[in-house]
Amino acid sequence: MKNIKRLLKNDAAKKILFFFNENPNCIDTAKGISLWIGGGANDIQKALNQLVKEGIVTSHQTASTIAYAYTNNKQIVKKIEKYIKNT
Repeated sequence: MKNIKRLLKNDAAKKILFFFNENPNCIDTAKGISLWIGGGANDIQKALNQLVKEGIVTSHQTASTIAYAYTNNKQIVKKIEKYIKNT
């Protein structure tokens, strides 16, 4: 996982992480997440792709769409929670 501070310089990624931190059991599409947090669907999709690469968000493919969820990795979640508390 990259440095969280550097990753969160991206406003869309930051919004996504705050959203999943507050809603850790949520599973939604990129469009659904963009509606919840505000922001352009393209920016949200790019940020989600990056967060999946970093292992912070997981993607779940179905026949017709991709849904995203927060990681189950407790070490990553703790790092993000610590960062969020300090912002």
